[in-house]
Amino acid sequence: MNGNVITMDAADTIAQAVAIKDGLVLQTGTSEAIRALAGPQTQTIDLRGKTVTPGLIDAHNHLQLWGTLLTDYVPLIPPDVKTLDDLLARLGETIAQAKPEEWVQGYFWDLDPPRREQIDPISPNTPVWLMQQGGHFASVNSAALGIAGITAQTRNPEGGIIERDQQGNPTGVLYNHRAMDLVRAHMPQPTPQQIANSLKTSEMKMAEVGVTTYQDVNARFAAIQGYMEFWRAKGMTLRSQIFYTLEWPGDLDRALQMERISDEYMRFAGYKFLIDGQFPTWYTHEPHPGISWDMPTWNPDQFKQTVKALHDTGLQIAVHCGGDAAVDLTLDAYEAAMKANPRQDPRHRIEHATLASPSAFKRAGELGVVISTQPQFVRAMGDLPGKIGEERAKRVMATRDWLNAGAKLALGSDTPTSPWYSPHVTLAQSVLRYDQHDEPFHPEQALTIQEALRAHTMGSAYACFEENVKGSLEPGKMADLSVWSDNIYSIKPQDIVNTTIEMTIIGGKIVYEQS
Repeated sequence: MNGNVITMDAADTIAQAVAIKDGLVLQTGTSEAIRALAGPQTQTIDLRGKTVTPGLIDAHNHLQLWGTLLTDYVPLIPPDVKTLDDLLARLGETIAQAKPEEWVQGYFWDLDPPRREQIDPISPNTPVWLMQQGGHFASVNSAALGIAGITAQTRNPEGGIIERDQQGNPTGVLYNHRAMDLVRAHMPQPTPQQIANSLKTSEMKMAEVGVTTYQDVNARFAAIQGYMEFWRAKGMTLRSQIFYTLEWPGDLDRALQMERISDEYMRFAGYKFLIDGQFPTWYTHEPHPGISWDMPTWNPDQFKQTVKALHDTGLQIAVHCGGDAAVDLTLDAYEAAMKANPRQDPRHRIEHATLASPSAFKRAGELGVVISTQPQFVRAMGDLPGKIGEERAKRVMATRDWLNAGAKLALGSDTPTSPWYSPHVTLAQSVLRYDQHDEPFHPEQALTIQEALRAHTMGSAYACFEENVKGSLEPGKMADLSVWSDNIYSIKPQDIVNTTIEMTIIGGKIVYEQS
């Protein structure tokens, strides 16, 4: 009571209080009206003017991967690691404590990927795996290449690139998941119990920033098993929707056999593809100065056939799209599947939609495709006009154009693939669109804070068919709430990143409280 309750209902009602019963919202209204509903056993929380929003729903998250990075990987990122020399020094310290046969795993951010000749002097025998934090390319040393059997004679897998020097020898840099899988197949795999334990760590970090539901859109088979272990042990604090990722055509049979768990804490939501990587391997219609611009990660015909098979299951499909050709190919696949089997409201998704072609906006709106995007990445992409030209740059993370075209918009953090693990940054950047120089990047694409919050609550609920049970504070919906230190509607957008979450409530129970 005595708060500023942003309900996110259709009328954008602002209330003073919210009543909760049996894990659901009973009523919102004035403090006086809600106080009249209280009984002798009712727990009352005086908000003292604080702002309440529906619990944030992270529409694009990799919680299992985040847990693994937090528990098993060496962080080689700013502020401690800013240069290649910093990275090698920190890596050397870790290798000195490792057993010769033990894999050393780390992740880095804003650096060129180190090559094997740079890693080998500090680790001639211990296999090293260094993943760029975005998750779409990695560096390994000669020991790791040897274990994987990668030589000058090894062919690139379809959709993947083994970087080579002028003599044709592998440099140790692997682009896109299929190339990375050549090494990952030989690395130690966490057990379902280890994954479940790591999920406990990452779930609480999400609760601390007001997230009550997350959608993990990159869960491979081992991750699914870990989620199942976590769910069966009743260890889940947050609510989750899980998408099984197909990296190879052979994954289809396993995908079709996935157990369709569905309860209030975990739901198997559907299937995920990656049709390209992150820059520098965006699949685009015109060249860009990266590593590859004209290579999708799947054969287009095979991709369309697999999308059709998964569409026929009745579940959702989500496709990672960085470049404009990736977006168009995905829309082609969705349109063909929907024409062959006109399911009502399949609500398929495009993840990121980083760069879109001029025709994609209208097509996505007409097909009812959800755009699950992350405007905070505008800050991390460097000189986009210099890389892809001004004409294409204005169509990067074009949230306003998607909304104007009638597409449904959902927001997420893409945790842990950037240094920003906070939806507060996502909300602020949706409004500000600051580049790396703190200058607005195509501000005509900016959202209002009200639009951004709606996309991070109701929009993200809609993205997984849950808009009738969560995403707003209305009678009968799940009592999932976030209590903020400040009113994000009234402070400057740049100050949103400094706000904190004082309390997170799920199903009427406090799961996090700021000490």
